[in-house]
Amino acid sequence: MKERDYQHDLSLHSPILLDLEYKSPKVRKMLSILQDADAIGGADRKMLAVDIGCSGGFFTNGIAPFFQNVLGMDIDFNALLVAHQQREYENLHYIGGDSMSLPLPDNSVDLVICNHVYEHVPDPERLFSEIHRILKSDGICYLGAASRWIPMEPHYHLLFLSWLPKYLAHRYMRFFGKGNYYYENLKSYGGIKRLIRNFRITDYTLKIIKNPEQFHATDMIPKNGLVSRLPLWVWKLSYRVLPTYILILRK
Repeated sequence: MKERDYQHDLSLHSPILLDLEYKSPKVRKMLSILQDADAIGGADRKMLAVDIGCSGGFFTNGIAPFFQNVLGMDIDFNALLVAHQQREYENLHYIGGDSMSLPLPDNSVDLVICNHVYEHVPDPERLFSEIHRILKSDGICYLGAASRWIPMEPHYHLLFLSWLPKYLAHRYMRFFGKGNYYYENLKSYGGIKRLIRNFRITDYTLKIIKNPEQFHATDMIPKNGLVSRLPLWVWKLSYRVLPTYILILRK
C-alpha cells in the first residue's frame, strides 16, 4: 500500500463501525450538541446536510428529520450498502464520494458532519479546505477528532499504537495479527488545530466533560464513575493530551 492511499472497506476490518448499539449513544450526543449550537431544532427545516465518512449511516439517519435533504458519503461500499438497507427517511441519500473533492457547489451546505474521519484520508488539509468551501456563510461543521495521544488506539485496540513512529507501528500491528500497515494518521491537539485554522471554533470538549448527562455523554463519562469525579481543573490542565475533541466549526 502507498504511504497515504485511500482506505477502502474499513468496515470489513472494523465491524464495530456498523454496530447500532455502539453507535446509538454517539448519535444522541451529537444531536444534543447540534441543538445546543443552534444547528438543528429551529421552526423551519434547513436545506442540506452532508455526513462525510457516513459509514453505516447512523449519524445520517439521526439528522435526517431536521433537513430537507441529507447526503451521506463514503468510499466504503460495504458500509454504504448497510446504510442503504437501514435508510429510514425519504430525504436521505447515499453516494460513494471522495472527501477531498466533494461533488457539491460552493456555499451550498448548512451542516457538515465529520466525525472521526480526518485520520483516514490521504490529505486532511484538502478535506477541511473542501468543507470550508461547501459550507454556507452561516453553516456549521460538527467535528469529532481523536488525538494521537489516545492510549488505546480506537481502530485496532492496541495500546499506544498511535504514539509510535510509523515503522514501529507497522511492526506492532503485524506482531499482534492486526494487519500489515498502520494507515491512520492521528494528530496531536496542535496538529488538529492547524488543520482547522481557517474556521471559527467552538470547543464542546470541556462542556461535555462538565455536563455529561446534558449532552448524553455517559458512554464516555459514566455517572458516578471515577472519571466523573475528577475536578474540571484536572481536565483543563491535561487538555492537550485528551484522547478526543468535539468541536463546532464555522466560517
